[in-house]
Amino acid sequence: MATSSIETTYFSCKKGFSLIEVVLAIGIFLVTVLALVGLLGPTLQSVDEVEKTDEVSSVVNTINAFLQNSPAIGDAANSKFNNIFNAVAGDGHATIFVFRAYRTANSEDLTLRVGFRNNETVADPAATISPGDFTDAVGAIYRAVLTPSSVTPQALRSTERVSDDVYTLNDTNVDNYPEGYFAMEVRIFAEDAPGPNITFDANSDIAALAERDALFTYNTAVVR
Repeated sequence: MATSSIETTYFSCKKGFSLIEVVLAIGIFLVTVLALVGLLGPTLQSVDEVEKTDEVSSVVNTINAFLQNSPAIGDAANSKFNNIFNAVAGDGHATIFVFRAYRTANSEDLTLRVGFRNNETVADPAATISPGDFTDAVGAIYRAVLTPSSVTPQALRSTERVSDDVYTLNDTNVDNYPEGYFAMEVRIFAEDAPGPNITFDANSDIAALAERDALFTYNTAVVR
């Protein structure tokens, strides 16, 4: 009997958490969660910026590789240098598109497409993107606009940027161009892929582009 009395007294003395303790615990938990949520925003933003940087770097490498190595630019009549020069000099600028697209209309496989706008002066249609090629585009379409660079010798170009915020060549005849290289400024713009039954506008209005902020701008060159 004595043992039973002691155990009854022991258990009757145990207490649960008070309401104040529970409220305090919940409050501490919520403060911790809110602090973690506050850190989550900058973290996700940093991840997004890293992904964008990697994507832009990939686009730049694709453009440079295309300009330097594409066998479709240039032929027996005109060299790669001549065709790129003429494409830029013709309208004062040339346009290259880079984007991912479904390999075929009924395929889920993606391929990377890169090429000049279809009406640019290049040797082979294989080096151009036709209007129908944008139909199967997935994700962003990167429009790279090539113009004469400030690195071009000043005697061969305008001394300042013209109204469209670009430099122009003093002489657009490639035979009169004495340098062994042609320096170009490349401005990259990201645009949404067209939706169903929507035609992508491949024409580059240089004046309209001058009013937009480029995603990235850099200089490159091709050599004779």
